[in-house]
Amino acid sequence: MVQAIIIEDEIHAFDHLNNIIINNYSDKINIIGTADSVKSGIELIEFNNPELVFLDIQINGGTGFDILNHFNEKTNFEIIFTTGLIDYKEKAMDYFAFYYLNKPIRESQFIEVIEKYLSRKSRFNLENYLAFKHQVENDNNTIAIPTGAGDFKILKLDNITYCEAEGSYTTFHTLDKKTYLTSHNLAKFENLLAQSTFSRIHRSTLLNLKHVKEYSSSDGKVILTNGETINVSTRNKSGFIKMLKLMNYSLD
Repeated sequence: MVQAIIIEDEIHAFDHLNNIIINNYSDKINIIGTADSVKSGIELIEFNNPELVFLDIQINGGTGFDILNHFNEKTNFEIIFTTGLIDYKEKAMDYFAFYYLNKPIRESQFIEVIEKYLSRKSRFNLENYLAFKHQVENDNNTIAIPTGAGDFKILKLDNITYCEAEGSYTTFHTLDKKTYLTSHNLAKFENLLAQSTFSRIHRSTLLNLKHVKEYSSSDGKVILTNGETINVSTRNKSGFIKMLKLMNYSLD
């Protein structure tokens, strides 16, 4: 049986989560303690050495990040975040392979997350955590891309001109014309950046519309703010023009 604790400062949210656990996993998950603040959460983890922690991000005395920072590399438990963060940040959590439950927690959502956890029984990954934390704290302004061997490169979204597919890999192109290769495919980043200014202009290209300087509809070429030129496919032309008009209040 998995030994778990809940760190949550909203009584209603705690009761709801605890009841879902009792109703669905009383034979697999044992809640051995609860806390409602950074201080009590740290003490609870140190005393009980749990396998799994249900952790609210915003709690009394700080954030769930403060608790994880206290343990740093000594962390040997898995985290399931319980959070009200949605949209882009939810996708960021999924991208960095953290388990999460969006409030208000749905029973079906809980079962899906727990089944994933039980099948993997993984442990806390420091590199993924740091990347995820950076995503949340920077409020959609940056992206942390995995570059291999547990390393990440933090890029400002405004400094990315476009992302280019290379088979199952993706290359990020930046304003200073540097490139960064990552082993995730372009579709993954398209989903991750869905709430930002990036738009698919070709099956192999995801463009940051902020860096469009000129566009020629006759040959489908886009000139970027750093002088680079890329192509818009015939298939994506109408959608691309529509996005340009929406962003730039075209009178056409």
